[in-house]
Amino acid sequence: MLGDLVKAGTKTFGGSFGLLNVLPGIVVVTVITVMVRAGLYDPQAPADFRAVAPGGDDASTAVLLAFGALLGGVLLRPFEVRLVQLLEGYWTAAAPVGGVRALSAERHRRRRNNAWLERSSVERRPTPPDAGPLSLREEADRQRAQARVERIREQAGFRVRDYPERDVDIMPTLLGNILRNAEYLAGHRYGLDVRVAYPRMFPTVSAPMQLAVRRQLDLITASASLTVCFGLIALASLPLVLRLDVWSLTAPAAALMAVVAHRGAAAASREHKHLLMAVFDVHRFDLAAAFRYKPPLTAADELALHRQLNSFMLDSEPESAPRPTRALGSPGGDLADQEFEHPQECRCCSPRLQ
Repeated sequence: MLGDLVKAGTKTFGGSFGLLNVLPGIVVVTVITVMVRAGLYDPQAPADFRAVAPGGDDASTAVLLAFGALLGGVLLRPFEVRLVQLLEGYWTAAAPVGGVRALSAERHRRRRNNAWLERSSVERRPTPPDAGPLSLREEADRQRAQARVERIREQAGFRVRDYPERDVDIMPTLLGNILRNAEYLAGHRYGLDVRVAYPRMFPTVSAPMQLAVRRQLDLITASASLTVCFGLIALASLPLVLRLDVWSLTAPAAALMAVVAHRGAAAASREHKHLLMAVFDVHRFDLAAAFRYKPPLTAADELALHRQLNSFMLDSEPESAPRPTRALGSPGGDLADQEFEHPQECRCCSPRLQ
């Protein structure tokens, strides 16, 4: 039944409408409906789940419940998208959110710096001198201490890799920092800003890479949406704590599921970093070809060309530094001296020459 409603929604709203898009909202609406109809919000009343499902002959009620869950999921979708954006760290700078954003970003900056210090202190720790033959107990203690040092170094390095190097790029959430670091690492090595370069590169990216990136982004979005979903369920089920029975564990269980989903989103974002870096490693020359510029012959020429292209593309971005927009070939412009290289057309196949 729900699948038929989703198919109808796909025909009505277009191909972007699917069960995965509205599933978190459907889960929230369904869980709250079940708690209300079962009387779980009354601390003195026993749970009655016979009132949740409609009778065997009451098909219209079942249809209305399914349609209501789907409609609730659709209506909650815009709010859910905004909550996911907040989860990724895109908070407004207006007060009082701006102050909270600054405090959260400072906390993550200190977390990154502490991980740097931990890793540096462990790497600089001197190796103890060879004291000759050791007893079994002493050797076991030495091996445990060495394993502990390696574990600290690995954990500190793992935390450092989640954050961008520049303080200005620090985001107020862990998920936002992982994604921002992925953008920085993928493009910065080649003098490109991923936010302006990737949309122009995307049409030239190979189909397998496009599919891999799209699937990874869908996984990140789904995990972040489930984080929001279970967080809302935890908030909605807080009154059940007053029941002092097994249903009092609903809120902690939902909060635990939200934490698990958030860690899944973070893990998917780390994999996305490697995919994005691979895209720029393989297809970065396609950007110059798309602008019809000659491919650079050296790494220095490539970096110079990419920085010029990056400056030109940032001219149209609203968040870039205010400066007058310059035409492509204007004197003194970044790309004024670059020569074009147009693809050679086969005269026998060119429609303009037939």
